[in-house]
Amino acid sequence: MSHEIRTPLNAIVGFSNILSASESPEESQEYINIIENNNALLLQLIGDILDISKIEAGTLEFIYSDIDLNAVMGEIESATRMRMQNKEVKLVFAPGLPVCRIHTEKNRLSQVIINMLNNAMKFTKEGEIRFGYELQGEMLYFYVKDTGCGIPADKVGEVFNRFVKLNKFVQGTGLGLAITKNLCELMGGSIAVESVYGEGTTFTVSVVQKVVNNT
Repeated sequence: MSHEIRTPLNAIVGFSNILSASESPEESQEYINIIENNNALLLQLIGDILDISKIEAGTLEFIYSDIDLNAVMGEIESATRMRMQNKEVKLVFAPGLPVCRIHTEKNRLSQVIINMLNNAMKFTKEGEIRFGYELQGEMLYFYVKDTGCGIPADKVGEVFNRFVKLNKFVQGTGLGLAITKNLCELMGGSIAVESVYGEGTTFTVSVVQKVVNNT
């Protein structure tokens, strides 16, 4: 964990010192971009470590309420689209029902879906990322399917482990999917992954949800 924290911190300190001596505007902007990227990585890492600590200590709060699922998913779609930098990738939200109100933990459910979308964006260079949900009895199935690089068959079982990064050159903390798995389990659900190397990956979350109204 100390290594993971020091890596972006060293970049921030090092390039901040170099920036003060830079005389070229182009060079300065390049250093600023590197500092900003590592700032974001460090903040994400700290947030993820705090979540892991709260999960282990059993102090993570879960506040349940009735929500309009399509509205929440629409907000996630809009926020994700704004963060997508690769214009070669299409983002598609597929609602399972015209109207769906459920009793759930809105923030944690959103965190689970956002983590899966963030993971898909990192590894999808072209094609599409499709996400949505399906209601089957008392179970809600959420999915994120991408046309990215896929996961080698011998590595699929490792993706939910902490600090596991299958591609060391892709930015991230290696904690997102581990946290997602823990959140799913704490909400009485589970997460699964299917992948074909070179073709894409599908993450599926199943959660028992109380449907308030779906008409």
